[in-house]
Amino acid sequence: METDHERFMAIAIEEAKAGAAQGEQPFGAVVVRNGEVVVKARSLKVGTSDTTAHSETLAIKYATQKLGQRTLPDCTFYATCEPCPMCLGAILNGGINTLVIGARNRDVSKLTKTAFNFKDYTVERFAEMTGWNLNVIEHVRGEECINLYATAKVELTR
Repeated sequence: METDHERFMAIAIEEAKAGAAQGEQPFGAVVVRNGEVVVKARSLKVGTSDTTAHSETLAIKYATQKLGQRTLPDCTFYATCEPCPMCLGAILNGGINTLVIGARNRDVSKLTKTAFNFKDYTVERFAEMTGWNLNVIEHVRGEECINLYATAKVELTR
């Protein structure tokens, strides 16, 4: 039986695949509130030439705008890959306290030479450093998420 986390991560994976089909890097994100998808987003870095257009930052932007709220404390965030420091900062500023991750940076860093060079960075270390009580749920559809990056046709950079 599929869990809610698996169901929502599947949506994030579909976003990542849709982005990859358009020549983008395969990153997807979903914001959920009360069991309903608020927004979904894919990376738009390549097509927009905007280094900040990560799926996670866009998902926070779209969700706050759609709900007309600066913070989203009652939402859960789904990311196909462990968010980079910039994206995690957006999630922190968005007031989200539950983060569901597919692939970890350490899993994906083995697949590229130029991306994920964050040394010992993890979302948990970032949260601890900032005093953020972040609930992290990891490896939801992890193999599927890792495969997104193993088969990427665009060089992975974060």
